[in-house]
Amino acid sequence: MAKARSFTDRLKHAFAVPRPVRAPLALVMPFALGLVLGGAVLGGPALTQNRTEARISTAAAPSAEDHVVALGAASVPTPVVIAPGKRALKDAPPRMVFAEITLPAAPLDLGPAFRRGLTPERTPIVVASGKSGLLALASLGDVPIRDTRPAIALVIDDLGVAPDRSAHALRLPKEVTLSFLPYGGVSRPLAQAAAAKGHEIFLHVPMEPRGDADPGPDALRTADSTSRLRSKLDRQIADISEVAPIAGMNNHMGSRATADRRLMAEVMRGAAERGFVFVDSVTTPNSVARAAAARHDVPFLARDIFLDHGEGPDFLLAQLDTLEQQARARGVAVAIAHPHETSLEILDIWVKGLEAKGLRLVPVTEAIKIEARRSLLAMVQ
Repeated sequence: MAKARSFTDRLKHAFAVPRPVRAPLALVMPFALGLVLGGAVLGGPALTQNRTEARISTAAAPSAEDHVVALGAASVPTPVVIAPGKRALKDAPPRMVFAEITLPAAPLDLGPAFRRGLTPERTPIVVASGKSGLLALASLGDVPIRDTRPAIALVIDDLGVAPDRSAHALRLPKEVTLSFLPYGGVSRPLAQAAAAKGHEIFLHVPMEPRGDADPGPDALRTADSTSRLRSKLDRQIADISEVAPIAGMNNHMGSRATADRRLMAEVMRGAAERGFVFVDSVTTPNSVARAAAARHDVPFLARDIFLDHGEGPDFLLAQLDTLEQQARARGVAVAIAHPHETSLEILDIWVKGLEAKGLRLVPVTEAIKIEARRSLLAMVQ
């Protein structure tokens, strides 16, 4: 079992709200952050549980017995505690929401954060679940301000079969996520090289499609027994993870497989056991991947745009324009492209212009966190 992160580490991953929001947002945020920091998948009935209106008041300095929370957006976080009678137990679930929160009587000193336009009302409250006693401010270190530029997660999949074009993908920035087919002749050495460069590595899991298309050897098929599905997936994961750390998976083809509840439950079981995320390539409108991911607490995203399923550079450029528009509208967008020569040449140029457009590339795992924040803000506003 992985070692639990310290409170300091958890706080450094806490997020700031970059624009004015109504008071209920800050008051519901213990619930929200419990989901994000705990890695839970958003969606489903869990989001409606234990939502309680809270109020904030000032009081004398709390005792060391009180359960600590903190205002996490400022350069100098301010500790607060749950009011007497409303304290969390050490084993309290991270989704708890409290009826009242008491701030220390001392005035809030957010330092440089004020110059960045932050105020206490725009600062989320972060619950340090499982921690008791006040933590000295000096030990928290500096909490970075979150980058709020619209984000794009770009996945290049089908890698490992065509050596030259697969190698070309490694020339893209390290924020591009690279997804390797388990049976590709150069998947292992290129995955190893990509990981060394800093790319996030995915397993591109071959899955049964509808029709006659061939997904490749050892594809996951609806006719497979559960034990056979497990054996296939475990072997595919091992093939890549022996040489590179795998962050997640996405499906190769799979229009039939991703619509099958039993098969996708087995895929998500494998992902959950290893701490993977999952991206649905969305090869069918009947996919049950999202629901399966939610049941197994697997962080999830669905692909927004296929960049190069049409022909010619004009089509790709139009898709990139749509991708940028979606990122600006939603805060984050996810695209999948393939190692076609034209695609890679255009992407080489396109990625260099993102900063000037006020956009940024992020790995898929970061895009999942951004989408989680976006969904939580939509829920409470």
